[in-house]
Amino acid sequence: MMEHSKHHQDRLPEGEQPITEVEANRLDEDGRHAGWLVLTPNKIIFLDEEHDSGRHDDYVDHIAFQGVELTGDDTVGTLVISWSDQGKVYEGSTIELRAFKVAIEDQLNP
Repeated sequence: MMEHSKHHQDRLPEGEQPITEVEANRLDEDGRHAGWLVLTPNKIIFLDEEHDSGRHDDYVDHIAFQGVELTGDDTVGTLVISWSDQGKVYEGSTIELRAFKVAIEDQLNP
């Protein structure tokens, strides 16, 4: 899951280092947005592949994190990340999203 980290390093907040990342699509009222979910020691970040400016990225501070749920079948998974009484839905490979969910849980519940 880490092969693209160096490509996204310049878009992470200063001082943040990726622990793991996964290719995912954010699903919202505007449609499907390709990008990457990145777990760092302090944040869960969605980097929108279509917009390098960062205006369309999601930043979830670990202290605001409320939960993560995974559903899906053998090919397509849906990951819901909730924080501060809001949330976002991401879609991708069920296997990779499951590994990302486990990494989140390991990071936040050592």
